[in-house]
Amino acid sequence: MKDRRLAVDIGNTRTKFAVFKGTVLEHTDQIKHLSLRLLQDLVLQFGISYVIISSVRHLAKNMTFFIDKDPRFFLLTHNMRFPFQVAYKTPETLGLDRLASVAGAWAIFPNQNSMVVDAGTCIKYEIITKDGIYRGGNIAPGLRMRLEAMHLLTSKLPHVEPFERYETMGTDTTSALQVGACTGAIHEVQGFMTEYKKTFSKLNILLTGGDSHFFVNNLKTKIFEAPNLVLQGLNEILDYNVQKI
Repeated sequence: MKDRRLAVDIGNTRTKFAVFKGTVLEHTDQIKHLSLRLLQDLVLQFGISYVIISSVRHLAKNMTFFIDKDPRFFLLTHNMRFPFQVAYKTPETLGLDRLASVAGAWAIFPNQNSMVVDAGTCIKYEIITKDGIYRGGNIAPGLRMRLEAMHLLTSKLPHVEPFERYETMGTDTTSALQVGACTGAIHEVQGFMTEYKKTFSKLNILLTGGDSHFFVNNLKTKIFEAPNLVLQGLNEILDYNVQKI
């Protein structure tokens, strides 16, 4: 009988978690704040055998202490084992969510060239090649970050929200900002995909992150949408490490 496992991804703006039985995702949800009490309740509610947590923020001291003392709990670090080789020159500076998304891509398309586009607070691009080596990638401002930067770093440009449609030209200040940020991001993503396809043959493109729907709706290319890619990757990393115990 396969264990149930809990994967938790604590990001800049939200926390997502998923329950897996083997590689099958059984339940997923979002929460505003992960407390130790809530974590313990989730473990009891779903009958969890192992837990992995990835966080871009510092965890509360009581949670860190609890994780350190319980062998069923894993806090994702750069020192863990990964099911692929990391060729990044400064792995200690590498965002752990980036490694998790690569692990998810490798699980979906093993022994193939893949590119992950994670459209969240930042837009992150990752490349893993068919020989199982994570080569690196790029980080660029996300949709809201682009719009917010233009508002905060100028004296008169207003704060506007992203839009959902592809446009080539703004007809007023609001739409000019939206087209510049959002359509500009589309061209950026398309440009990176075109460039990397020249280097890596038969390249799979996986799209994830909170703004992934925007790019799915506006990019004119074949894309594999994977909204839970980071969580899937965390489960793969957890499985890889549990097997080594």
